Amino acid sequence: MNKPAHNTPGDPFCLPLALRLLARAEFPYKLGLCEHIFGSRLSKYGVGWVRTSPGPVWRLDLANPTHRWIVYGGYEGPSLWRWLRANRASIGTIVDSGANIGQTLLYFAAYLPQARIIAYEPGREARSWVEEGIAANGFASVTVVAAGLSSEPGSSHLGSAGVAETHGSWNRIHPTEGEAISLVVLDRELERLGIQRVDLWKLDVEGHEYEALRGASGSLAAHRIRAIYMELGDTRNECVTLLSQHGYTGWNIRDSGRLDPLAGPMTQWGNALFVAPT
Repeated sequence: MNKPAHNTPGDPFCLPLALRLLARAEFPYKLGLCEHIFGSRLSKYGVGWVRTSPGPVWRLDLANPTHRWIVYGGYEGPSLWRWLRANRASIGTIVDSGANIGQTLLYFAAYLPQARIIAYEPGREARSWVEEGIAANGFASVTVVAAGLSSEPGSSHLGSAGVAETHGSWNRIHPTEGEAISLVVLDRELERLGIQRVDLWKLDVEGHEYEALRGASGSLAAHRIRAIYMELGDTRNECVTLLSQHGYTGWNIRDSGRLDPLAGPMTQWGNALFVAPT
């Protein structure tokens, strides 16, 4: 069940001063250190509106460790966000698939206010968090689509793969179990929305990445999608093979924001950046 917030966007939680100061700096092992110092204290706040590290107010569940990351600094660390800011002048359109409650969307909107953002979130509860955050911050350039991305349009189900406190972050597409959802194909979506080029596609759909990529085969072949930041889950080998066939090169993003070639064994559930030929 979607828990009610304990406050309003105009009256966010007052976080500890030491945390607000630390949030302005990036340093090694920051998330772990902040969690050690502030985790148990923040968990008592529960669900409510918070001023996040990148700036927007957002409704978070501070009893959830991954939600707490958003007030500590860069969600999952600084690497993607440093790369994003270094390349902000060339990023005009973003697709955020698996938007969940907006963990990455709020960074995209804060760091690239000029960018058009299309967020796909099939889950009703998670989508309500995203829509509340967009409304609270007046993010007029963000469009939310109530569907998941796949290889064929149609319908399916979104089954819970975790406990309620994860707020949908582990939910997976399942043929029969869970909430009924719609599926769409990215190639057709870009045509419907009149989008000629996607500068960044964040792809994190809990094991359905390969099917989502297959649904974008035309755009990938034409290199209309310039970069894909993807979670390497269960289908990582199939995904990397497909992207390689279309000429995309894989990279790891350092904490500094610089890129290293993706080489050697791939870590399951890690993230990588795939870039189209120049």
